[in-house]
Amino acid sequence: MPDSSTSLIKLTPAEDRLHWSLKVTSDVAGATGTLHGGCGLAASAAAMEAACDRTIVYISGQYLSRAPVGSDVTIEVEELAVGNRVTQAAASVTCGGAVVLRASAALGGHDLQIDRGWRQIPTVPSPEDCPRRQATSETGHSFTDYSDIRLAGQMPGEAAVYYWARLERGLTSSTAGLIALADLIPSGMRVSLGKAFRGSSLDHAVRITSLEESDWVLIRIEADAIRNSVGHGRAEIYSQSGSLLATGSQSFAISAITGPLDR
Repeated sequence: MPDSSTSLIKLTPAEDRLHWSLKVTSDVAGATGTLHGGCGLAASAAAMEAACDRTIVYISGQYLSRAPVGSDVTIEVEELAVGNRVTQAAASVTCGGAVVLRASAALGGHDLQIDRGWRQIPTVPSPEDCPRRQATSETGHSFTDYSDIRLAGQMPGEAAVYYWARLERGLTSSTAGLIALADLIPSGMRVSLGKAFRGSSLDHAVRITSLEESDWVLIRIEADAIRNSVGHGRAEIYSQSGSLLATGSQSFAISAITGPLDR
């Protein structure tokens, strides 16, 4: 099972390897005081890795309801297809009988000595030269508030936004850390829109391309479009040495424009 002392997501085993539980605490919550979408997907990934004994290559999730701080969520894993090298699996995250999140993933693979990356890290100031982003929740207690996120380049109206990010305990470039940090796409798109808005994620997909350890990661967020109040965006996450660690994509529903840009 995952080692809670060194994990971003603190899972508790249930009756067997396919069932897990997670207490929703402030360090895995979003600005609304409910389970942070990226942390929920990271919990699904951790449960699937523990159940399948293989590492995540790709994971996607569909967000359906919320789980408030203080509640317990249950994660049920299903192995859909187990091959010699790749497992395809699904997970359902529930709270009080309601489905919070449904996830699907591919795990495993093998080394053919052909690993290669084509994306190049953007040129931005170093983390030490970038200002820290202010708290984004009303309480100051949420996953992103506890994370060290630096503004490495954001011009309102521009498609691309850049953040340096670092998590505690060396977890920044872990699978769970990358999945959780990829959920910053809506935050970046607020800058691209030049307005603050309230909304909720509809889906979130992350592809892990490297598990190179890195104290800081650079997140490049690009806005694609907003149509009928639904926004679409993408992210690339790089190590400090320039390796591409993960890519992500997300769609989210905007419920209201709340004023001028506030973060």
